[in-house]
Amino acid sequence: MDSLVQVKGAIVDSWIERAKGPGAESRLVLQVAPRGRPQELMILEAAASLVPDRGWLEDLGANLCHGNLVSALARRTISGLLRATEIHLIH
Repeated sequence: MDSLVQVKGAIVDSWIERAKGPGAESRLVLQVAPRGRPQELMILEAAASLVPDRGWLEDLGANLCHGNLVSALARRTISGLLRATEIHLIH
């Protein structure tokens, strides 16, 4: 069973895990300090295709977005992971 979670906060760390085979998709991983609870870091995974701005995706991969605000909707899986269904950079 999974549930929908809204994540809003500052990006602390980010990286891209490249696709490992044919038909596989690259994955973006964000470490986010939630608003109001910055000490409770959350790990958010997202398909790279959820990021509409290729420049932002490149900046995330190069760690140039640390401190930027992000908003996402994610599903918490049984194993406790957060998998994004939507992701937006907050300007």
